[in-house]
Amino acid sequence: MATTLSGYITETRRLLHDVNANFWTDAELTDYINDGRNHMIQDTGCNRVLQTFTTTANVETINFSDLDQGENTIDVLTINLYWGNSRVPMYYMPWSSFNAQLRFWQNYTGRPIGFSLYGPKQIFIGPKPDQAYDIELDTVVLKPALTTGSPDETLPAPFTEAVPFYAAYIAKYQEQSYGEAEIFKQEYQKHVQQALNTTFTRRLPTPYISGY
Repeated sequence: MATTLSGYITETRRLLHDVNANFWTDAELTDYINDGRNHMIQDTGCNRVLQTFTTTANVETINFSDLDQGENTIDVLTINLYWGNSRVPMYYMPWSSFNAQLRFWQNYTGRPIGFSLYGPKQIFIGPKPDQAYDIELDTVVLKPALTTGSPDETLPAPFTEAVPFYAAYIAKYQEQSYGEAEIFKQEYQKHVQQALNTTFTRRLPTPYISGY
């Protein structure tokens, strides 16, 4: 299980039978490995970060680029609104429902109770805030790329196991060995599913009543 960039490169070379670097340079494999890390986060949501933000009165939109993690933010799962000493969870609503229910009155403002995503990088909250509110966002965030100057992996196990398979898939696809590329892609998907099965399925909703 790789914990550094060099470990990833070694594992990927072994999969490709290229331990002597005859066909792929370290720079190429580094790019493919970082692509694999990004795809692992996109496919599993394994890198969650709580971010805080202060809304602006009468402004209903929040751009991902305005958050602390900026454009590395790729998804918002939940939002809590700070109200006195309480964290009030806001409702998530699909855009069509949100637009119909919380944007009906154009000039109405109040304490926001719901949110929706509009496109890949923008959040709408409703009603429009009547004042500045502090909110807490549970987000999925991409990791910074691994480089020779910053080689240590911070992605937690077991999510690192699938990364070399994705890197090998890209390497073989670039080589136009499409059959082998498909095999590595399937292995990547298998390891993603295994990682999800071993991390997100252990907890019961409650030990007292049936949650199903």
